[in-house]
Amino acid sequence: MSDERASGDFDSGMAWDHDENQCPLAAIDRRLDDVHRFWHQAERAYFEPDEFRVAIQAAIQTARQVSFVLQKNKALIPDFDEWYKGWQAKLAAIPLMRWMVEARNQIEKQGDLEAHSFVSAEIVASHLDEGPKIQVPAKLSDAPLALVKSIPDSLVGQHIKKDGVLRIRRRWIENSLPDTELLEAVATAYGHLSQLVRSAHEQMGLVAPVSTNVNTGEQFVEGDQEGRLPCMIGHEDARTLDVWLATGKPLEFEVIQKKLGKKEALAEGPKLEKRYGINPSTMYADSGKLHDHARSLFGAARKMFEKDGYHITMIILLRNGKPIDFRELRPMEHGHKFMMMRTLARQAQKIGADAAVMISETWSAPANPAAPYMRAVDSPDRKELMTATAVSKDGDPIYLSAEILREGKKFTLADTIEHTNGAHFAFAPLYEVWKKPIPDHWGELPKGTDSVRKDV
Repeated sequence: MSDERASGDFDSGMAWDHDENQCPLAAIDRRLDDVHRFWHQAERAYFEPDEFRVAIQAAIQTARQVSFVLQKNKALIPDFDEWYKGWQAKLAAIPLMRWMVEARNQIEKQGDLEAHSFVSAEIVASHLDEGPKIQVPAKLSDAPLALVKSIPDSLVGQHIKKDGVLRIRRRWIENSLPDTELLEAVATAYGHLSQLVRSAHEQMGLVAPVSTNVNTGEQFVEGDQEGRLPCMIGHEDARTLDVWLATGKPLEFEVIQKKLGKKEALAEGPKLEKRYGINPSTMYADSGKLHDHARSLFGAARKMFEKDGYHITMIILLRNGKPIDFRELRPMEHGHKFMMMRTLARQAQKIGADAAVMISETWSAPANPAAPYMRAVDSPDRKELMTATAVSKDGDPIYLSAEILREGKKFTLADTIEHTNGAHFAFAPLYEVWKKPIPDHWGELPKGTDSVRKDV
């Protein structure tokens, strides 16, 4: 079984889920594990050019050996020729996999790859990946400043300077693959190969390999990772500097994790029931359907608000109708949300989440054509709402809202209003990892906003 170190790296990749001596394809599994091991060696040596070169090239060479060893074991796999023919055609149609073959040939027959270190900079001022970008040799350290100076003096420019973030990253790029960072390229290739090896196990009628975190027992299913292990997703974060343009200071978020054991979780139930009249076992819908979950959770959130007078911003990630991740967000500024939601999307991709529910208090106001980037909180026509938004990989979103009515220290909630579809810009990063197209009607609003109601 594969396991995870304290640093977050898996010691082995797609490993057989019991004694490898009992797996007929153990030699192939080990080659794939070796690719993963070399990949992490390259990751750790990212700022050491010679060590990085050796490790990343070893990963590329070993990746090519996976298919070689597979072909040598063809006698073990029923109907190998017909099965493998389909996979050959599939992989040959992927430009990156063709590049992997050519890169391996160059390494073994001509010499080292022509890799160069670059600094990339982009401005993030939206939930969409639409900001200006630049990539220059690493020695040209003043390039990010030039990008900031190019921000126009306009309404959109004012929005960028107030809420935007300058994201700076170090990247290794190979001459013949100019648009893809090298670690990301090999991680993606690993994903394709792991799907091939998984298919080989299934072709033999064997249980497909699984990756398990031995510290938590959590198993990582085949999903939006596209065959990659969770540790291969979001690896660029360690080489990223985010600078908030409004202050010029690095933007950092504190992540506090608290895991409740079964005993602690059971102890929380009576507390919720006593204070709010909520039975935790009924907070999620019996049907398991996302829209029903959203309605049920919003009902519970209403009870909490009516008792406390406020509600935290929380997001629940789900997989196959079951909650798998719960987190509270505390953005201090509007622009912080752009980065938090990107981080959330990477977490969803790592754990195979296929749906999300966000519950929060928010401000809403009619769109103002004269001030398209004005935040709802600054509008004289603003309303305070309690909201729940649920989005999924395959279905339509649902949006629930109830106006918060305050009179001095008294507060109450109006009736719940339910909307379907709508434009939910805050979830654009999730749509991206799910490869779910952004609906055309989202383009009707300024992209620095969060939703169709211009909630912030």
